[in-house]
Amino acid sequence: MSLSPEDRLRYARQLSLAEVDEDGQERLLRSRFRCDPRADPTAQAIAADYLKRAGLQESDSAELLAVATPDAVDRIAYDPALREAAATVAGAFAAVEHLKQALGLGPARPYPRTAGFRQPRSPRVPSER
Repeated sequence: MSLSPEDRLRYARQLSLAEVDEDGQERLLRSRFRCDPRADPTAQAIAADYLKRAGLQESDSAELLAVATPDAVDRIAYDPALREAAATVAGAFAAVEHLKQALGLGPARPYPRTAGFRQPRSPRVPSER
């Protein structure tokens, strides 16, 4: 498989990376992923968008994409106001790990455990004496 002129233009930024180059981009174009129904929907959508932009295709017969669950995203967010940001980070992490595996740079790691994370303490307010 050789990249078409259109593919060279579309993926020019990726082709300039030593980790990708033309052989790597061809691997990405041949790679597939499958969405996990247990994953956080926002994180899943972010990961799928990243992967499709990189040239991967979604397929029901592909390897399952490891995206954080809704509970994991909630634990990272701490606060409902931060939930969307936490889901975005979780989706981006999953996409990068899947790309790493597709390029042969190592196995995709699962989203880091969040059970040990503790909510940050509130800032101390000086007491009046």
